[in-house]
Amino acid sequence: MTRIACIGDSITWGFTLLRPWKQSYPALLQEKWGSEYEVRNFGCNDAATRFDADMPYVKKRVYQESLDWNPDVVFIMLGTNDTKRRNWDPVIFRRDYTELVKSYLALPSHPRVILIAPIRIFLPFKIPVQGLYPETMEQGVRPAIREISAQLGLELIDLGDLFQDTTYVKDGVHPQSTGARMIAETIYNAIKI
Repeated sequence: MTRIACIGDSITWGFTLLRPWKQSYPALLQEKWGSEYEVRNFGCNDAATRFDADMPYVKKRVYQESLDWNPDVVFIMLGTNDTKRRNWDPVIFRRDYTELVKSYLALPSHPRVILIAPIRIFLPFKIPVQGLYPETMEQGVRPAIREISAQLGLELIDLGDLFQDTTYVKDGVHPQSTGARMIAETIYNAIKI
């Protein structure tokens, strides 16, 4: 059985979904890939990439659990919470994101690591939702993930153009069930496992 780990924040976890264990994009990927694969959701609400952020992913239990599981394939979609003013520093983000990725590349399973540049951040209420800034995503996080992908020779899925408005992300950040399905379909269509 192929083990697939989905690493991320509340978008991966399924925040705002009524049944994240069935409606999150990792759960939908499990549905699509079927019983020969085991997809686990290692998303953590509010998690950021930086090791010294307000909620660092590497200090959460799910991070160690994901490493201990020794997956065959790893999808990493982090960076949205790094757009908070107190978390954003382009140099530190690149350094810590690279170290996080390398921690998976160093696993005994030698997993296939696929980076995912997160969905866009919208401002439906004309102010940054939860202190998340769209311009930091577009001018900082997304370009940094593209660069790291190229430097490490890793596959990249960029979800920047998946949503054009808040139709599927009513709060501007978290996809509803149709949005989560669109993320799962995009990943499924982009990656052959």
